[in-house]
Amino acid sequence: MPRRKKTTIDLKDLKSYPPLLKELQEHPLYADKDFTTLTLTVLDSYEPGIKDADKAITHLKRYVAANKSFIKTFRDEQFINRVQLAKMLGISRQTLTGWINKGFITPLQSKYLRETETFNTDAVLRELQDYRNKQSGK
Repeated sequence: MPRRKKTTIDLKDLKSYPPLLKELQEHPLYADKDFTTLTLTVLDSYEPGIKDADKAITHLKRYVAANKSFIKTFRDEQFINRVQLAKMLGISRQTLTGWINKGFITPLQSKYLRETETFNTDAVLRELQDYRNKQSGK
């Protein structure tokens, strides 16, 4: 779903500023207003993304290098929940949930624990690197 970003334009920078100012000053509703900070606000639509994939990748690599022995693993399956992954990436859990909902990161269904989602650090790293590469190729 596209988001909307607010952009403010200083009307003094436009060629149409003098006639617009004159018209506003002559209008009875606006005659007593101070127009020294006359601005126009517009909304731009954009697709949300990951602001700094490189930073998240760096956080994940450093966390795994320093704490690999503390990551719960059973038969090559890592048991990492959303809170833990968010900590590893250096982001909030809400941001991680947004990334998952937008398809940037995919949780895995645990083979050993029913109805439990988990994450694999190698898979997450690949997904973030793929995202970064796609964005840099645009």
